[in-house]
Amino acid sequence: MKKTLLKPRGFRNNNPLNIDFNNANNWSGQVGIETGVSNPRFAKFSSMEYGVRAAAKLIQNYMRRYNLKTVSAIINRWAPSIENDTNAYAEHVASKLGVSPYAPILESDIPELLYHMIKHENGQYLDRDTVNKGARLAGIAA
Repeated sequence: MKKTLLKPRGFRNNNPLNIDFNNANNWSGQVGIETGVSNPRFAKFSSMEYGVRAAAKLIQNYMRRYNLKTVSAIINRWAPSIENDTNAYAEHVASKLGVSPYAPILESDIPELLYHMIKHENGQYLDRDTVNKGARLAGIAA
């Protein structure tokens, strides 16, 4: 009997950054909440690009509204320490970006930030072309 490997949850939901479902959010491309799990929590998108777009918009909001402009600050809000080893997450992503977790980054860095956050969230990378397309849908040149 051949064993089939499931894609990571974020990939199955076209939500590679595991954005929580919230009825108040009306993301472009959002098609509801995940199905097929005992405790549904995450939003589901019609395509991976729309999932990346939503994540890029959230990071833009963190930077613009809350002045969170370091990898550490962004990830501490994104992945609270009650659920994650936030310091390890921030250090991993910052090292991939080639910056200190406490150094400011720019909105133009969002596609690269998301690329490495996706790896941390899912255990595998999403192709850069899809990440860049999602970022462009959010108005970020990639």
